[in-house]
Amino acid sequence: MTQKNKVLGFKDITLYTVSAMLFMDQIAMAASLGASSLFWWGYVLIFLFIPLAMITAELGTTYPQNGGIYQWVRRAFGFRWGARVSWIYWITTALWMPSVYILFAGMLSELFFPGLSMWHKVFIGIGLAFLTTMFNIVSLNVGKWMPNLGAILKVVSVLALGIAGVRYGLEHGFANPLTLDSILPSSGLEVAALGIMIYGVVGIELACCSGDEMANPKRDIPRAIFVSGLLIACFNIFGTLGVIAAVPADQTDITQIFVHSLYNLYGTTGIGFVVATLVGCFVLFTFITNMVTWSMGANRAAIEASEAGEFPKVFGIVHKKYKTPVGSTILCGVLSTVILLIAGFMAENTEEMFWALMSMTAMIFLMPYIILMFAFVKLRLTDDTERPFRAPVSNFGAIAIAIFVSLNMLAGILMFVYVPGEPVDWGYCGQFFCVIALALGCGELMIRACDKNKKTQSIEQAPLLS
Repeated sequence: MTQKNKVLGFKDITLYTVSAMLFMDQIAMAASLGASSLFWWGYVLIFLFIPLAMITAELGTTYPQNGGIYQWVRRAFGFRWGARVSWIYWITTALWMPSVYILFAGMLSELFFPGLSMWHKVFIGIGLAFLTTMFNIVSLNVGKWMPNLGAILKVVSVLALGIAGVRYGLEHGFANPLTLDSILPSSGLEVAALGIMIYGVVGIELACCSGDEMANPKRDIPRAIFVSGLLIACFNIFGTLGVIAAVPADQTDITQIFVHSLYNLYGTTGIGFVVATLVGCFVLFTFITNMVTWSMGANRAAIEASEAGEFPKVFGIVHKKYKTPVGSTILCGVLSTVILLIAGFMAENTEEMFWALMSMTAMIFLMPYIILMFAFVKLRLTDDTERPFRAPVSNFGAIAIAIFVSLNMLAGILMFVYVPGEPVDWGYCGQFFCVIALALGCGELMIRACDKNKKTQSIEQAPLLS
């Protein structure tokens, strides 16, 4: 096992979590739903985020090793389930990166290069994928400042959107009316938004993937989760409110919504234009920090799986000096590049590319949280390891929470391809299911091959150990 440097304190964990979970692209997606997004924010924050935060605090302080969710699931259900979760974590990062960077390129075009072709945007995404790779390989003492700075700029951007949006709404009227009827989901499309909103509240456990690099995880994880959770909840709602105050949800696409909001709020001339452009640059930077943060966690989980013999050895290659992920990081960057190139040939425009990539990513990414719920119950019922923090629910309450959250996760997954009240488009669904089956199938074949290799090595070494 590689020796880890204890460089992450309470402030780093808090900022890391805010950077990981305060998605500017999620605010854009929520705002594109209109006023009903405010209802869904309340629902997912109260009924899903709070249980996930309590469960993460309990598991993260009880088992504070690198790998986070991988370690918890492996302890509960064995190495194969742990490896499957780690694979999903890793592959969804590689899938998600193209969607985030296509959104980046679309917003960059709106800000500075109107009319930029889709292939120019694809190549911008490829360049950013390799920039993300570089930040994953440098020393964590250096790399940690990327998510830290990203968290600060996200807060600045959200405040700029929220304050100006509320002021604009009060003075000129909200672009999306805020009435009880408009806030409560009524159409099938608004109900189907559950999947998008659930996607916005998962990830609180990401910092725990670097548990061995925390100075005092048993003390800092619960505090950081509480503080970061409060910040994330407030800023998500406030940022969404600012955007829906400025731009009608049906009059712009997802790659333009931030730029249109900023120019509507601050103007297109004079100091207002300068402020709008500066905030736009902050938002662009946070897209990069999002991917750096998530890939840091996913690639470290892949290292743990590789060191346990559950992933190929290439995933476990680390930098000789910095002990940072090299193999898994480079593989992630290469796969993201391939996906961007394929999507460039298949999609008609950047908005279509974004939604397709994001939807496939989200459907796969929500799966491990169902497994996590039952791992939590299994460990609570069968493992008597001392718990520095214990979620304030009984064992029966833990089971009830696990079932409720799992059902919501399953509904969220289905809502990406099914709109209640509308006929199912099996051709559209089939494309998604084929990609998901391919991603999961490749992981399963890899895990089984590694398992077979481990068993072969054990048999060969057995006479030497007798």
